[in-house]
Amino acid sequence: MKKTDLRGILFLVFAAMIWGFALVAQKAGTENLGPLTFTGLRCMLGSLSMIPLIIILDGKKTPEQKEAEHNPAILLKGGMLCGLVVFSFTILQQIGIQYTTVGKSGFITALYIILVPLAGLFLKRKVEKRIWFAVLIALAGFYLMCMSEGLTAINRGDILMLMASVGCAVHIYAIDYFVNKVDPVKFSSLQFLITGIISLVLALFLEDIRWQNIFATAVPILYAGIISCGLGYTFQILGQKYVEPAKASLLLSSETIFTMLAGMLFFQEMLSIKEYIGCGFIFFAIILSQIQRKS
Repeated sequence: MKKTDLRGILFLVFAAMIWGFALVAQKAGTENLGPLTFTGLRCMLGSLSMIPLIIILDGKKTPEQKEAEHNPAILLKGGMLCGLVVFSFTILQQIGIQYTTVGKSGFITALYIILVPLAGLFLKRKVEKRIWFAVLIALAGFYLMCMSEGLTAINRGDILMLMASVGCAVHIYAIDYFVNKVDPVKFSSLQFLITGIISLVLALFLEDIRWQNIFATAVPILYAGIISCGLGYTFQILGQKYVEPAKASLLLSSETIFTMLAGMLFFQEMLSIKEYIGCGFIFFAIILSQIQRKS
C-alpha cells in the first residue's frame, strides 16, 4: 500500500468517526436547546469554519479553474435549494433523536446510501438486482431494529430518522446536479449558511432562545458545527484525493459503527440481540449497495 493511499484511508476513517460522534452532540443539544436553535447555530458555525479552507484552495487554483467555477447565479440557486433540503432533513433528524437512541439513529439515517441508487427508478435509470437485494436486507434489518415487537414498537424518532434518510437521498441528487458547475467547498459553505439562516429565523418565532441555554450547550454546538461540518468535510476532501470513490464510500459508511460506539460510550445505550442483528443487516445492505461490478 502506498503512503498516499494510507493517508487517504486515514483521512476518510477520521471523517467517518467525526460524523459518527456528531449524533452524540446533536442528542446532547436537545437537553437545553430547541431543534431550530441548535441547527441554526451549528450550521452557521459550519459555514464560517469552511472559510479558511476556501481561501487555501482558491490560492492553489489556476486561472482556468477559477474561470470554470465562476458561476455565481448557479452557486446561489444551488446553494439555496440544497440549503432548504439540508434544513428539512437536519430538523427531522434533530427532532427524531430526542425519541430514539444514537446508535439506531445512525443506522436508520444511513439507509440513504441504499435509497440513492433506488431513486434512479424515478429518473428512468436501471436499478441493478443487487440494489433490490440490498433493499430487502435493509428492510429486514429495519424491522428487527424498530418493529420486532410489532408495529406498535416503532417510535416517532425512528420514523423521523427514516424521513431524514429520504431527505439525505434527495440531497445527494441535488448536489450531483449542481456541484460540477461550481466550487464544491463554496457550495457546501453556502448551503450550510442558508440552512442556518432559515433555522434561526424560524427559531425566533417558534422557540424560546436563552443565552444561558446556548452557553450550556456550547460544546455540542462547537463540535457539531466546527468539527463535524468544517473538519469532517475537509478530511473527506483530503481523503478522496488519494482514494477512489467506490472505496471512499465504503470507508465513510463506517460512520454507522462509530455512531453505535458513541451511543454506548456517552449514553450507555445497549441494544437487544434483535436490534444488533438488525444493525448488522443494514450495514451489510449498505456495503452490498456500494460494491462496484467490474466492467
